[in-house]
Amino acid sequence: MATQENKERALLNAFGQTLSNNPTALRECMNLLKLYNLDAETLYSKWEAYIINKDEDSMTQVHLEEFKNYLRRILEQAQQRTLQAQITSNKANIRRQHGSGIPTSMNFVADRDHSSDFGSSAGTSAFKLPSTQPSAASKQFALRKGVGAMGEEDSLNKELSLHEETPAQEQRGQHTAEDLVNLELNDYRYMFEKITEKGEALNDRIEDFARMYKQSFPDTNFSNPSDPSQAIVTVIGRICSDANEGKANERSLVLETSREKGGRSRVRLDLTEVTEFSFFPGQIVVLSGINAHGMVFAVTRVHELPLLPMANSSPLDLKRFRDQKRGRPLKMIAAAGPYTLSDNLLFEPFAELMSHVHKERPDMGPFVSSQHQLIASGDVDMTPEQYFSTFISSKLAQYERQYPKEMRILLVPSLQDIIHEIAVLPQPAFSLPPTKTNPRPDFTAPLGLPPGTLCFSNPAQFKINETVIAVNTADILMHLSGDEIARNPLQTDRMGRLSKYLIDQRNMHPVYPGLTQAVESGVDFRHFNKMDLHVCPDILILPSKLKGFAKAVDNIVIVNPNQLSKGQSGGTFARFTIHPFAQDVLDDSVEMMKEGIEGSESMEHRLHKRCRVDLLRV
Repeated sequence: MATQENKERALLNAFGQTLSNNPTALRECMNLLKLYNLDAETLYSKWEAYIINKDEDSMTQVHLEEFKNYLRRILEQAQQRTLQAQITSNKANIRRQHGSGIPTSMNFVADRDHSSDFGSSAGTSAFKLPSTQPSAASKQFALRKGVGAMGEEDSLNKELSLHEETPAQEQRGQHTAEDLVNLELNDYRYMFEKITEKGEALNDRIEDFARMYKQSFPDTNFSNPSDPSQAIVTVIGRICSDANEGKANERSLVLETSREKGGRSRVRLDLTEVTEFSFFPGQIVVLSGINAHGMVFAVTRVHELPLLPMANSSPLDLKRFRDQKRGRPLKMIAAAGPYTLSDNLLFEPFAELMSHVHKERPDMGPFVSSQHQLIASGDVDMTPEQYFSTFISSKLAQYERQYPKEMRILLVPSLQDIIHEIAVLPQPAFSLPPTKTNPRPDFTAPLGLPPGTLCFSNPAQFKINETVIAVNTADILMHLSGDEIARNPLQTDRMGRLSKYLIDQRNMHPVYPGLTQAVESGVDFRHFNKMDLHVCPDILILPSKLKGFAKAVDNIVIVNPNQLSKGQSGGTFARFTIHPFAQDVLDDSVEMMKEGIEGSESMEHRLHKRCRVDLLRV
């Protein structure tokens, strides 16, 4: 049993500064752990769910009292659902025992119904005229405090300079952008996935990891975890759960094998002998253990998977990129929707963002949600495409006309974008209207995007000069937070640990099926490999409803810019300042390469040491 001191330490690790300077809140959280028999990370995930739409995220006395009521309510609801599931299960057992004549084993879990989302965008006759008067929330937004504010926890490498010595009228140099994923619309047949194709994709993923592991550890021989054995064997498979209701737990975990390694069988896992672990549904793992009687695989060791190679470039390329920018830092801004307040469609937070862009003049820049309450109710006077063109595209086009050679705009779609016809991962990119050089007709033509816009798929992987960037706009951190099962994990930084799963699993959306994923997002497994990572990105951008952060994990800059608007208040966005390598470092590296010194033909980017990230509030 954990001691009082261990519980306090776990709470401080989970909540960070929220509790470290608030002893009263720490005592209250300790009482909640004892009252509801929760662990620190579970309590933190409940707190994050409660605080998402609040104007501030500090644990004030008012927030604390509201959180207690919220926690009691959701735990009571969960208990009622569990009880109802038990009653339903008992009834099913009675029917099976007495013979109902109707099979009950065919149960389906449906994804979110998107028909209402797309139906509302097709017919303009369904739209009603909204009130165009500024709401109370809009007035509150205009009078908000803390605009542009930064805190210590919202910056990475704060010691690096923000400013560049560049006259305002002088050009700041060129940069290049390259898409690393090819996901074309003509390859996409939405909702045509076959169960056999899904099964093959899931099977191939285990086999791919088995080949990759054997390349790094040639002496490894994988066994079938379902076969009885008195000796310790090594196995590979996918973490799954046989829990029918609620979140998975360590007693519900099973290992699913590939067809080649175990006939797609599943075996229950016994984790008693493992002192620390962290799993989630869909995770590919290599385990050692014993299955003495062929019923339960007793795990004795969880193996580390081989690491992805770090991104690297030739010293000549790095020198060329530095010369193109005249030695100045590359500036980027990353912002995630929603871009408007929850009670109107005036896009005030986006307008504030563009004001900041106009002031900062970044080199690279940053839609209409199907879940917005006015869209859902039909209380609008324009189509979603018209809203996008009026409030988003027009401002982007205006800025591009003003600084045509200095800034590039990158757009990555979201599963909640009503203006996108694909609502599963991976999503093809938004595309520009047809031109003479690109005559292919496109459903995004009414969006009015300026011609310099770069549109990438979701998830996206692309390069800006030498910098490799990966983005997933689906809230993968929230998914992993709700589905993770952990005991004394080696990495105590929870957000860093959740983010690192994507690198370890070499995929931008590795959860399958997952409790939260089944509600919020689906995956088209025919294109699952389009979300694979083949090199460690320098920057990993994971927008989430969870609290924003910027941190370096295993030499990777990981950023959650949070949302640009939160309900009826403003949110945050991320500003990147990427400094080039020092001139003398590049000159020495080029000379070493010319002399043929082994290992000098490429350099790791080491962006975690030369990239500053700040989270700013609109």
